[in-house]
Amino acid sequence: MTDQEIFKDRESKYGKPEEFFTAYGAMCEILDRYAELGQGELNYGHLSALKLVLLKVLRSGFCPEHEDSYPDMRNYVSIAEMCTKKANETND
Repeated sequence: MTDQEIFKDRESKYGKPEEFFTAYGAMCEILDRYAELGQGELNYGHLSALKLVLLKVLRSGFCPEHEDSYPDMRNYVSIAEMCTKKANETND
Protein backbone atom coordinates (compact mmCIF):
# COMPACT_ATOMS: atom_id res chain seq x y z
CA MET A 1 0.00 0.00 0.00
CA THR A 2 1.21 3.49 -0.77
CA ASP A 3 1.10 6.26 1.83
CA GLN A 4 -1.88 7.82 0.06
CA GLU A 5 -3.76 4.50 0.09
CA ILE A 6 -3.04 4.12 3.80
CA PHE A 7 -4.29 7.65 4.49
CA LYS A 8 -7.52 7.00 2.57
CA ASP A 9 -8.04 3.68 4.36
CA ARG A 10 -7.49 5.26 7.77
CA GLU A 11 -9.80 8.15 7.00
CA SER A 12 -12.58 5.75 6.01
CA LYS A 13 -12.16 3.89 9.32
CA TYR A 14 -11.39 6.76 11.71
CA GLY A 15 -12.49 10.01 10.08
CA LYS A 16 -10.52 13.07 9.03
CA PRO A 17 -7.18 13.28 10.88
CA GLU A 18 -7.66 16.95 11.75
CA GLU A 19 -10.99 16.25 13.44
CA PHE A 20 -9.74 13.13 15.19
CA PHE A 21 -6.60 14.73 16.59
CA THR A 22 -8.49 17.82 17.73
CA ALA A 23 -10.93 15.65 19.68
CA TYR A 24 -8.19 13.32 20.95
CA GLY A 25 -6.01 16.22 22.07
CA ALA A 26 -8.90 17.78 23.98
CA MET A 27 -9.71 14.47 25.69
CA CYS A 28 -6.07 13.96 26.66
CA GLU A 29 -5.89 17.47 28.13
CA ILE A 30 -8.98 16.80 30.23
CA LEU A 31 -7.55 13.48 31.41
CA ASP A 32 -4.24 15.14 32.35
CA ARG A 33 -5.98 17.84 34.40
CA TYR A 34 -8.26 15.37 36.13
CA ALA A 35 -5.43 12.95 36.89
CA GLU A 36 -3.40 15.77 38.45
CA LEU A 37 -6.31 16.60 40.73
CA GLY A 38 -6.62 13.03 41.95
CA GLN A 39 -3.10 11.63 41.81
CA GLY A 40 -0.91 14.55 42.70
CA GLU A 41 2.26 12.85 41.48
CA LEU A 42 1.36 11.35 38.13
CA ASN A 43 1.94 7.74 37.15
CA TYR A 44 2.91 8.38 33.52
CA GLY A 45 2.74 4.74 32.45
CA HIS A 46 -0.81 4.50 33.77
CA LEU A 47 -1.78 7.80 32.18
CA SER A 48 -0.24 6.89 28.82
CA ALA A 49 -2.13 3.59 28.73
CA LEU A 50 -5.37 5.44 29.51
CA LYS A 51 -4.68 7.84 26.63
CA LEU A 52 -4.42 4.86 24.31
CA VAL A 53 -7.81 3.70 25.61
CA LEU A 54 -9.17 7.15 24.73
CA LEU A 55 -7.71 6.81 21.25
CA LYS A 56 -9.52 3.51 20.75
CA VAL A 57 -12.75 4.89 22.27
CA LEU A 58 -12.76 7.70 19.71
CA ARG A 59 -11.99 5.34 16.86
CA SER A 60 -14.74 2.99 17.97
CA GLY A 61 -17.15 5.90 18.29
CA PHE A 62 -16.50 6.80 14.65
CA CYS A 63 -16.58 3.23 13.33
CA PRO A 64 -18.07 0.70 15.79
CA GLU A 65 -17.70 -2.13 13.28
CA HIS A 66 -13.89 -1.94 13.29
CA GLU A 67 -13.29 -4.91 15.54
CA ASP A 68 -9.66 -4.47 16.55
CA SER A 69 -10.54 -1.46 18.73
CA TYR A 70 -12.22 -3.62 21.37
CA PRO A 71 -9.40 -6.06 22.19
CA ASP A 72 -6.95 -3.16 22.00
CA MET A 73 -8.98 -1.24 24.60
CA ARG A 74 -9.06 -4.26 26.90
CA ASN A 75 -5.32 -4.68 26.61
CA TYR A 76 -4.59 -1.00 27.25
CA VAL A 77 -6.80 -1.05 30.35
CA SER A 78 -4.90 -4.11 31.59
CA ILE A 79 -1.63 -2.27 31.03
CA ALA A 80 -2.96 0.75 32.96
CA GLU A 81 -3.88 -1.55 35.84
CA MET A 82 -0.43 -3.21 35.76
CA CYS A 83 1.25 0.20 35.89
CA THR A 84 -0.79 1.12 38.96
CA LYS A 85 0.01 -2.15 40.73
CA LYS A 86 3.71 -1.83 39.90
CA ALA A 87 3.78 1.73 41.24
CA ASN A 88 2.05 0.62 44.43
CA GLU A 89 4.56 -2.20 44.92
CA THR A 90 7.42 0.26 44.49
CA ASN A 91 5.91 2.65 47.04
CA ASP A 92 5.33 -0.02 49.68
